[in-house]
Order: sequence, then structure tokens, then C-alpha cells
Amino acid sequence: MRVFEFCQVKYEQWKKNPIRFVAMTGYTVEWFGELLPYFKEVHDSYLSRYQINGKRRKGMRRFVLYANSPLPSIEERLAFILSYLKLNPLQEQHADLFDMQQKQCYEFVHGLKTILDQALELACAMPAQTDSRLQDMLMEISAATTQQDSPATPLHLLHDATERAIPRPQDDQSQQDNYSGKKKRHTVKNAVVTTMLCLILFVSPTLAGSTHDKRIADHYYSIPKGCTLWQDSGYQGYRPQGVSIRQPKKKPRTREMTKEQKELNRYISSFRVRVEHAICSVKRYRIAKDECRLRKNHFVDNVFLCCAALHNFRVLRQPFNYKIKLT
Repeated sequence: MRVFEFCQVKYEQWKKNPIRFVAMTGYTVEWFGELLPYFKEVHDSYLSRYQINGKRRKGMRRFVLYANSPLPSIEERLAFILSYLKLNPLQEQHADLFDMQQKQCYEFVHGLKTILDQALELACAMPAQTDSRLQDMLMEISAATTQQDSPATPLHLLHDATERAIPRPQDDQSQQDNYSGKKKRHTVKNAVVTTMLCLILFVSPTLAGSTHDKRIADHYYSIPKGCTLWQDSGYQGYRPQGVSIRQPKKKPRTREMTKEQKELNRYISSFRVRVEHAICSVKRYRIAKDECRLRKNHFVDNVFLCCAALHNFRVLRQPFNYKIKLT
């Protein structure tokens, strides 16, 4: 009973202080409450078939939360996994925060992360991971836009790649592949495709940090004809057929840029920065920004996708009462 009271007091402390609640979980109390039903539905279904450590049960059974559990409520469990992603603490530190053993923390992190992924999928917040799924999403968006606006309105998309630091690999070949000359350290990279409202439509597989941005765009996703694509100068030469490209002009080596060229670059950058805002919002979860020390279940490869889905869940519930004017 002491554990139950401790956990409830910790959760209630965050809930009473809205600023601290956002700092600890990355969500407001209202967003947390909207995500909770999806999490509960998947939580009860998953744990009726699997144990928290991922082992399959011998038979189906109705899941019941025990009072002596270190995390004796659905709210506690959702707060536990969100705070772990937000803070990226040592497991010993996180176990102490929720009054449990480090081994229990390890099992809860991996089990609840799986449940959270499925809950975000159920909430339709998970970005596409394949090009075919991306094309389906773009067709749905185009159809919805056509019903509301004029049919001639083009779809504006943005794309960019981002790197995350990883611990120095022990294998010599992995060290060479993952070393980023830009960051001067070992990293992994993901590319994203977003809308003008910062909704992330696609997240590429997690690749070595030395992979060039244009190579990811060539091999892992495509932009359909009729779209307008906003990109930075790192995608020099990337011009899909039938796609209108908006890209800043590079400064010539031998001469200065004209005033008109500088103004055009500022105009393009003012819109292209929205993809940077989306990536920044994903990296409010420190586990998608700092070094991730977990290895089981391909955690490093999948965690950026989960954080992108958490970002999408927020974006889909924010009111946008304005229209973006593009010329």
C-alpha cells in the first residue's frame, strides 16, 4: 500500500502543477487525458496476451492491475513511459523516481513503449514508414483539400533529415559508417516529410549518420507529381519529375548575391523553417536528441518514430484558424 500511495502522490504532484506536468511528460494535462483512452485500450488488450517483459502468456485472460504493482494505475503507467522519453534518465534514476527496482524499470520501459506505439497507431498519429503508405496519406490529404478548397490548390510539402548522437560503436566498420563529418561524432539519421502545419507524414528508417540527405530521398520516399516541395540547399540536384521545387540559391564562389536573390532566399527560408520546427518539437523528448543507451528491441531505431507520433498527436489536436498564403 505504501508503494501505491507514493506513486499516486508523485503523479498528483505533476498534475497539480501544469508547468511541471509538461516538463515531466511533454504533454499538457488535457493532451494527456486525450491520449489516455487509446493507451488504456491497447494496454488491457496487450497485457491479456503478453507479460510486461514481452513473453507471451499461455492463455488469454482478463488483465487486472494489482495494488502492490509499482505502477498500479493506467495514469501512472502512461506518465512513467512519457517521462522516460521526455527526460532520458538513467534507469536507476527513473526507478528511484517511481520507487521500484532497476530491473522492473527496464521491463516497464520496453513493455510500455510497445503499448504506447500501438496506442499512437490506434489514434492515427503514427507517420508513414514506407513510400506506399506515404502515397496513400498524400492522396487522402489531397482529397480532403479538394473538397474544402479549389481543385487547383497544390499540396505543399517540406522535407529534411536530422541526426541523433549515439554511443561510439565498438565495431570498426560501424564506427566508420556512423561517424558524421558534420556533427564530428557518431550519429544515426532520419529523414522526415511534413506539411506546412508541421504534421509529420513520413519518417525514414534509421540510417548511419554518414548517409547523405539526398540519398535517403532517392531511395526511401518519393514526392508525387503536382506537389510543391520546399527544401534546403543540401538537396541540390533533387528534382522529382512533375514536382515544383522551392530551394534557396547558393552563393556563387566568385561574386556576391543580388538583393533580389537574398530576398527570395529569406522568403523560402521563412516557410522551409517549418520542417525545422517539427523536428525541434520531436526532440523536446530528450531520448530523441541525446544519446540513447538502450539496445533491446531496436530501441534506438524506433524511438524517433514514436516521438514523431507523439508530436503528431499534439498537432492534430491544436486549432489552426488561419490559412497559409503562398506565392
